[in-house]
Amino acid sequence: MADSPSDPKLMTAPESGVKIRMYRQGLGDCFLLAFATGVGRPFYMLIDCGVLMGTEGAADKMRQVAESLRAATGGRIDVLVATHQHWDHLSGFDQAREVFDQIEIGEVWVAWTEDPGNDMASRLRARRQAHLRALSGTARGLRAAGDEGKAGALEAVLGFFGELGVDGRPSKIEAALDYVLGRGKPPRYRAPGEVVGLPGGAARVYVLGPPQDEALLLRSEPSSRASEVYEKRLQLSPETAFFAAVLADAPPESPEERDLRNLSFPFEELYRVDPPEAEKDPFYQEHYYGKGGAGEEAAWRQIESDWLGAGETLALQLDSDTNNTSLALAIELSPGGKVLLFPGDAQVGNWLSWYSLRWSREDDPTIAADTADLLRRTALYKVGHHASHNATLREKGLELMARPDLVAMIPVDEAMAHKPKGGNPDGWDMPFQPLLARLKEKTRGRVLRADAGAPAPEDLADPADREAFAKDRIETPLYLEITIPA
Repeated sequence: MADSPSDPKLMTAPESGVKIRMYRQGLGDCFLLAFATGVGRPFYMLIDCGVLMGTEGAADKMRQVAESLRAATGGRIDVLVATHQHWDHLSGFDQAREVFDQIEIGEVWVAWTEDPGNDMASRLRARRQAHLRALSGTARGLRAAGDEGKAGALEAVLGFFGELGVDGRPSKIEAALDYVLGRGKPPRYRAPGEVVGLPGGAARVYVLGPPQDEALLLRSEPSSRASEVYEKRLQLSPETAFFAAVLADAPPESPEERDLRNLSFPFEELYRVDPPEAEKDPFYQEHYYGKGGAGEEAAWRQIESDWLGAGETLALQLDSDTNNTSLALAIELSPGGKVLLFPGDAQVGNWLSWYSLRWSREDDPTIAADTADLLRRTALYKVGHHASHNATLREKGLELMARPDLVAMIPVDEAMAHKPKGGNPDGWDMPFQPLLARLKEKTRGRVLRADAGAPAPEDLADPADREAFAKDRIETPLYLEITIPA
C-alpha cells in the first residue's frame, strides 16, 4: 500500500528542477530522481539498482535500498530505467525482488538492444551468450591447469554478469532483466534520437545511445586508431579462434557458434588429426607427447592450455561491449536550460555516436540542438562506469561541460575496486586518477562520491560555493542527495 502524501519519508521535489539521490550500496549504480509536476506528488524516475558481485552483505544492502525506494516514492516509481545488462546495475531486482513487488511501476525503459524483435539486438545477445559460455569454460580450464591467478582474474570480470550456471549461462542477470522487463506494460525499447516529455513539463529526455551502428557498439577504447575495437562477423581473428576452440567440444547452439566452429580450423577436415588419434600415432607419441622417456624434454612443445591465457583480455572486451549497450540519457530541465547527463556505462563508441543526432530546441525550433549543445548545458554529470579511464570522453565529453555550476556524482567504492582481482594485486583503477583530478577542476570541487561522500567546504574552489552547495545537498550513510534548480 502506498504511503500517504504527508509521509515524512517521502522524497520531495523542488518547485522547479530536480532532486537526485545517489545510493551508497557499494560499487554499483542506483539513482532516484524526483521532478515537480505542479499537480501533487512528484514524478519519480529510478535509474538502475545494483551492486558488484562479491560485495559483502550485498543482498541485505540491496533490500535496505529497495525499502528506502519504496518509502521515498510512496510505493510508485513512474519510470524505471535499466541501462544495461550488468550485475552492478540490476542485481537489486533479484536480491530485493520481494520489496520491488510492493512498488507500482509506471513505465520501464531499456535500450533497443534488449528488444527481442530487433535482428541486430538478437545477434548481439547470441554473441554475448556464446562468449560467456566460452569464458566460463575457460575459467574452469585454467583452474584445472593449476593457474589460479588467471582463473581468478577472469572470474572477477565475469562477476559483472552475475552468477553463471554450470553451462556458463548468465542465470542471475537474465532473471533480473526478465523481472524488470516483466514490470513494463509493455517495456519501452528506447532508441537514439527519441525525445520524451515527462508529465507536467517536468523535463524533456533526449535518448543519446546506444548506437544502432554495430561498429560503434563494439568500439570501447580511446581514440588512437590502433586501439579501435571492431568485430567483423565471420572473420577468423584471435578472438573468434579462441571462442571456437573453447566451444569445440560442445554442440553449437546458435549460428554464431556454428560460424566460429567452422572457421576455427587451419586445415580442411581431410588433413586434420584428432587428439585421440594423435595419441596413438608413433610419430606424435615420440615428437609431441614425449612418450618413451622423452616426456620432460617434449613438454615445451605441448600447447594445449597456453591459449587459455587470452581469456581475461577477451572477457574485458566483452565487459566493455556490454557497457557500450548502455541506454544513455540527457534530461533537459527547462527549454534551453540545464541538462542532467546519465550515460550509464557508455564507452567510446556510444559517446561518439551521439554526434550524429539532431533535434529542434523546444525554446527555439529554428535552432538545432545537438550533443555539443546538450553537453555545454550539462549541470550534473553521472560519471560513467565508476569513473574508469574509457567511459568519459575528453574533447567530445567532459571538456564541453562548461557550466560554472557543474556537479559530478560518482557511484564508486574505491576500496572494493582496488581489492586484488585474480592475478592483479591492485584490482581496477576506479576512479581513474587523471579523470578524477579533471572532474574536480571542471566542477570546482563539486564531486560527490558514493564512498567518500560530499566534498568538505575547504575542497570547494570558490568560497561563495561553500554555503550554497551545503544547502542544496543531504548526506546520510545510505545516500547522497542534491537539488538542481531549473
